[in-house]
Amino acid sequence: MVTLESDIKKLVDDINQAQWDEGNEMVEYDVDSLTAYLHKQDTVFIACYESESEQSELMGIASGRIELKPYQMEYWLYVDEVDVCADQRQKGAGKRIMQYLLKIAEENRCEELWLGTEVDNVPANALYRSLEPGDVLEFIGYTYKTIK
Repeated sequence: MVTLESDIKKLVDDINQAQWDEGNEMVEYDVDSLTAYLHKQDTVFIACYESESEQSELMGIASGRIELKPYQMEYWLYVDEVDVCADQRQKGAGKRIMQYLLKIAEENRCEELWLGTEVDNVPANALYRSLEPGDVLEFIGYTYKTIK
C-alpha cells in the first residue's frame, strides 16, 4: 500500500510512463495531487509491481477510501478505480490488487467492499465474478459536471 513515506515521485513517474489504454481513462498524475490524496483520512492507494525489486515494472494501481455509513457504525471500502497497465494484463495483477483490497477491508473491519465497472468491461467483470462477490448488481451511474 502506498503511504506518505513511499517514494511518491518514483510512483508518479512509473504511472505516467506505464502503458495505459482508453479503457483506463488515465490522466497524468502529479506528486502534489497524489500527496494531497494520501493526506486525506481513510484513503487507500495501491501500486502493484512485478516484484519487490527497484527495477520492477508497474503492473497496476487502485484507489479507494474507507467510509463510515450513517447508521450502525458500519464501515465499508469504496473502490474508486482498479487499473491494470495495458501491457500487464493476464498476468494476475488485477487479482492481486483485488485480493489486497479485500484484505484491507477485512483488516479495517469493513462490512463490505464495493466497486462498480461498466457492463461491457468483460475482463473486469470476469475477474470480479471469479472472486465470488456476495451480490452482483446492475445499475445506472450518473455523472454530473459541476465545474465548467
